[in-house]
Amino acid sequence: MPVQNHCLIMEQSRKAKAVRNLYEYLRQKAKKREGLLSYQWETFAGQEGLRVTIQDRFKALNLRVHDEYMSPYFKTDMNLFQLHMLDDTVDVAVYKTDSGWLLVYDGVPIGPKPFGQAGYDTR
Repeated sequence: MPVQNHCLIMEQSRKAKAVRNLYEYLRQKAKKREGLLSYQWETFAGQEGLRVTIQDRFKALNLRVHDEYMSPYFKTDMNLFQLHMLDDTVDVAVYKTDSGWLLVYDGVPIGPKPFGQAGYDTR
C-alpha cells in the first residue's frame, strides 16, 4: 500500500482562498463524475473529496503549500523537503473539513533521488 501524505490548510491561512478556488473549480468540472466519499486523517475528517486530474495537477502544485510550513494555520505530516519535492508525478485529492481543506498526496518521495556517478553530490 503506498504511503499517503497530508496537509490541512485552515480557513485562517493565507492559502485558504486559493484552495477553496481550486476545490470549487474541480467541483464544477466533476459534476458528471463521481467524487470521493470521505477521508480521515488524525482527528480531521474530510468530506466530499475530489481527485485532481492530470490536466489540473499544476493548479494544485501552484498553491505552493510550502510557503505555509511554519504557519499555525497549517498542519502536515511532511517535512519541508518533501513539500518542495511535490511535482506532477504526485496524485492529489482535495477534501472539505470543518476547519478548512485537507490535501492528500500520494507518491511523495521520502528523500532525494541519488545523482552523479557516486550517487551523491561530490562538491
